[in-house]
Amino acid sequence: MATKSQALLAGAGALAAVSVGTVPAAPAHADALFNMLAGSAAAVVAAGLVGDAIRGNDILASGPDEPFRVTFGVGGHNVYVDNGEDDGNETTGMIRLEARLPYKLWRFTPFTGIEVNHLGSVYGYGGFGLDVYFGENFIVTPNAALGLYSAGAGRDLGYPLEFRSGIEAAWQFDDGSRLGIAAHHISNADLGDSNPGVENVTLNYSIPFDSLFGN
Repeated sequence: MATKSQALLAGAGALAAVSVGTVPAAPAHADALFNMLAGSAAAVVAAGLVGDAIRGNDILASGPDEPFRVTFGVGGHNVYVDNGEDDGNETTGMIRLEARLPYKLWRFTPFTGIEVNHLGSVYGYGGFGLDVYFGENFIVTPNAALGLYSAGAGRDLGYPLEFRSGIEAAWQFDDGSRLGIAAHHISNADLGDSNPGVENVTLNYSIPFDSLFGN
């Protein structure tokens, strides 16, 4: 029969084993956040299609013509710091410059842009957004993009080719400009040896290109 001292030694050994890492670290948050964004985007698109059907609109018709908009964004890069210990795993400030083109592929609006954070990380991308109208002025836009990422002094995302998915909620003013909040997830879809992923949140202001010159 084990003595009390033997039991205490066994308990101390178990505690030491935990302290040196025999219990695995908690998983990164990236997958859960991607699933949340993807689910939200799917719900928005479904709501828009149902709304069009109820109003008697042709859900197969092309979206309305839009002006060429320039978007300026400011916010946070890597806003949800996970359990990765790689260099640059911190929240940083970022800026975005994006061109939303005046063309439609069915209801999808093509765009291209660049994001830079204060650690020198750069992400250049292109993709498509789908405007879903709730009333005349409130617009929710699920979007997806593909681009190239350079870490600089920031976080290594594991591969140069990175995918971006997200959603923006914006108010459109009478002059065609929009003010909105956007959330995005960037990851390499496991193309690289590691795939930490990052999340960005920005305040975006989109203005028709002609308005930049007072037209």
